[in-house]
Amino acid sequence: MSNQDKKRVLDKIIRCLALSKSSNEYEAATALRQAHAMMKQHNISMDDVKLADIKFQRSSTRTARNPALYLAHLADMIAELFGCKMYLGNGEGKLEYAAVFCFVGLEIHSTIASYAYDSLARQLKQARLEYMRTELKRVRLTKNKTARADAFCQGWVATVERLVSKLVPPTTDIAMIEYAMNRELTLRTKNPVDRVSKNRAASGSDDFYNGIVAGKDAKLHHGMDGTQSRKLIN
Repeated sequence: MSNQDKKRVLDKIIRCLALSKSSNEYEAATALRQAHAMMKQHNISMDDVKLADIKFQRSSTRTARNPALYLAHLADMIAELFGCKMYLGNGEGKLEYAAVFCFVGLEIHSTIASYAYDSLARQLKQARLEYMRTELKRVRLTKNKTARADAFCQGWVATVERLVSKLVPPTTDIAMIEYAMNRELTLRTKNPVDRVSKNRAASGSDDFYNGIVAGKDAKLHHGMDGTQSRKLIN
């Protein structure tokens, strides 16, 4: 069986297994029976099925090859929140040659994680620019302004992490996700850049606290298939 044929069979099995959770007992039993029959016919295991439902979803937000520490922290937090793993990879389309954070997990989870990261990263970028334009407008030295803006962003992310900490991550097979990553990827080491701890102007300022306050304005909604969004934070 070719890889394409196997993919089609796996997609059918996944759909049948989803239907097997139906509240209609007859429909559920029929779907489960069909799934098991196809698995036996094509010598497909449950591990094969699990792996087929694990998807690699790229974010749409460009980042540096060695991203700022606050962005790596944000991406890690989002991955954990949605039961995924995260890595730094290449984009696609217009971002083909750019570095982007990628999320790996069940298709529904990795898709939402990517959306959530893009949404929060966009809000954080806007908050950072506004903070630099107002609170840091008199800071002349570029490295000091950058480090202090980073401190603000770290505080912003810390608040978002606290706001989402009450949410329970979905139960996922992290070991299976890691297996899929190791099988499909050659992961490069990401080295987040911490410009705050190396800069006295940033570490001795109120920027981190100001970021904590500003982070309370972050918004994150959970919407699926065009249906009404459910507010996750704010």
